[in-house]
Parts: sequence; C-alpha cells; structure tokens
Amino acid sequence: MRYDIVLAAEAIEDYKGLDAHVRAKVRDGLDLYLQHDPTKVSKSRIKRLRGVRRPQYRLRIDDVRVFYDVTGGAVEVLAIVSKPDAAKWLARTGEMKRVALSEVKDDLSRYLRIAEKEEVVITRHGKPAGLLRGFASEDAWFEYRLENDPRFLRRIESARRSVRTGRTVPIENLR
Repeated sequence: MRYDIVLAAEAIEDYKGLDAHVRAKVRDGLDLYLQHDPTKVSKSRIKRLRGVRRPQYRLRIDDVRVFYDVTGGAVEVLAIVSKPDAAKWLARTGEMKRVALSEVKDDLSRYLRIAEKEEVVITRHGKPAGLLRGFASEDAWFEYRLENDPRFLRRIESARRSVRTGRTVPIENLR
C-alpha cells in the first residue's frame, strides 16, 4: 500500500529551517521510509513512541528526527527536528535536577541494564518510591527528553490541529 505523506504547517516551517542538503536528505528519507511501510519499526530508523499525546512514530534521518502519525492511508508529519537545534532548545530551560546517590547498592548496574529495556519501579516498604529508567544510548536519552518536553507536546498538538483543518502540504510540493 502506498501512503500519502502530508506535512503540517509547523513541519513545513521546520523543513524550511534546515540547510538545503539536509532538506534533500529528509525528503529522500520521507519517500524511502514512509511511502510504503511507515509503521515498520527497526532498531534505530523507525521507533514507535509511547503515550497518546506524543506522535505515534519517530523516523531518524542522520541527525534529524521526523515525528509523525499514521491515519488511514496517510502519513501526517507533525515535526521535523534537527538534533543540534533541539538540544539547544531543550537546554534553554536547564537540565533536569540531578541528585547524587549517597550510597550505591550492589545491584544498581544490573538494574540499570534492565531499565534500558523496561522501566523499573523502586519500592520502599513494598510501596512505590521511585522509577528507574535506563537509556541504551545518548540518542535514547535525547529522545526521551524531547518526547516528554511540554513545549514539544504542545507543538505536536498544534500540528495535529493543522492536519485536521487541512493546513498541510503534500510531499510532492517540497523543494
């Protein structure tokens, strides 16, 4: 099945902000990876995202991340984010608070490895006290921060409204 690829008005602005050679790579990547099987996840190229408010999928093209939904026969591109620009954008509000561990438990390394694959709830006296989430790579950490940033989530919601109201551009019209 061939999918129509449309870009929300916000994604068009993102696209226009990229350098010409990066735009060409993104356009080629959209054609190559999203036209025929946009839901086929892979280890690093296409990732299914969790959570209803987030985009359904993320496509990685070099240092650019394309966030999109798939509805019916259409791929709706909601945001195109270059990693260096997003890192600067996220840094404006500062890093998350860091807390030093006063005592390292014997199996912390083991549970961090487990947390790379699934979240681990830490309990105290049998009740939840914290959540351990591991990251298999620096990219996974970067994407977690972006996907959980309230400004990014508002931006995705705005792009979805654009798609619903017809403020889109077909991929064939990109230059």
